[in-house]
Amino acid sequence: MTPARYLNRPQARKEHANRSVVMPYGMNADGIVLAIDDVYSYLFALNHESIQHGYPRLEDLMQPAGYSGLLSNIVVRAMANAFSTALPGLAANTHLNGRPDLVPRALYPNDYVLQGTEGVEVKTSRFASGWQGHNPETGWLLIFQVDVDIETMPIYNRRPTEVVRVMIAKLDASDWTFAGRSATSRRTPTASINQSGKAKLIAGAVYDRANAVPIADLRAAERASGLLPMPPKRTRRPTRSR
Repeated sequence: MTPARYLNRPQARKEHANRSVVMPYGMNADGIVLAIDDVYSYLFALNHESIQHGYPRLEDLMQPAGYSGLLSNIVVRAMANAFSTALPGLAANTHLNGRPDLVPRALYPNDYVLQGTEGVEVKTSRFASGWQGHNPETGWLLIFQVDVDIETMPIYNRRPTEVVRVMIAKLDASDWTFAGRSATSRRTPTASINQSGKAKLIAGAVYDRANAVPIADLRAAERASGLLPMPPKRTRRPTRSR
């Protein structure tokens, strides 16, 4: 029997969402929560089948870089699903090596573009800072910071993959520091998000597991956005004269 902790499905929580963050292309905090929950659901399904076949979870089966790449692809699909009906909404870029990962629906033919000027690039990371890319990327950037437990022993006590924080910001070239290479070096050139870029992303934390919005404030925000009906107005009963 597989311990429940090892094969567990986390739950995205609305109270961790920040509805004050301004996002493009019809994105909103509630859609982010739906996307996170979609990621959890899909990972649970994959890991359940893996264990049924006598294999460990994907977190333990795959190399860290491979699992990170798989997770990024799942996040892109989940985001596209969550905002498929928004205006203008988002779709997954169908170009194999296209950028950005998410493009506005119907902007590019068949959602296919190699280097688009509109859309959202997506990155997943296990780290709270030090985010990198191969080149400085201008435009909207969405980072899913995740907690992946590959160290706890015994293995069956390991936590499931969980989203710690989701950040979004529009970055420009000045928000990156480029580290090139010499003519004789074989190192891959990298670009790192600097302090100004990090500050923009932290300010755009639309989901943060460390923060919780009070339930009363959450319900008020949902009513204001039309997700919950407004409570009925109370009418005072006339007092009877004696």
